[in-house]
Amino acid sequence: MRSIVILSVSLLAAGCSNAGAKEEEKYDIVDRQTARFPGRERDRELCAQGKAVAEAYLEARQEEKYKEWKLRSDINCLSASN
Repeated sequence: MRSIVILSVSLLAAGCSNAGAKEEEKYDIVDRQTARFPGRERDRELCAQGKAVAEAYLEARQEEKYKEWKLRSDINCLSASN
């Protein structure tokens, strides 16, 4: 029984971090697809997706990744608003 609980917790934790990685992949797609957009328009897209990545890492309780992506999305959001 104990091994089942440990396995379940491990799978749950892996799934949480996997959500962050999936959002990062989406960010990379948005980054590539908006490369030809004007600056602010591109930054708005990257701002929104960067927030989604940060949120996924926050939900997964991965503080370092959350801080990294929060800063990255803040920079894109600031650029989008100027």
